Amino acid sequence: MTGYCPFLKEYKVLRLIENENRVIFRCELGKVLLKPKYLKEKWACGGCSVPYVLESSPCRYLKPGKDFLFRGSSHTFFICELLEIKLESPGEFCKFYCRHYIPL
Repeated sequence: MTGYCPFLKEYKVLRLIENENRVIFRCELGKVLLKPKYLKEKWACGGCSVPYVLESSPCRYLKPGKDFLFRGSSHTFFICELLEIKLESPGEFCKFYCRHYIPL
């Protein structure tokens, strides 16, 4: 993962016989459960742009979304709630071209 993601939550801790714990995570955006090894995979969290965009003062109207349509793949997007448009990569568009841009 590129940074801290507020949408990735610890969902469940499994206690194993070997006196070892395994954590299952939940992506609140995509409503999917993830194993710790998936967090580094490009299709899950490793290639997710949400933490990076949230770190760089996004617009208050910009809301992230994530779809897990097929096993082993995901699609990250952003919705501008004010203009009702869907953006793949909102960084430059919002800050430099949108007159409604108000940072968080």
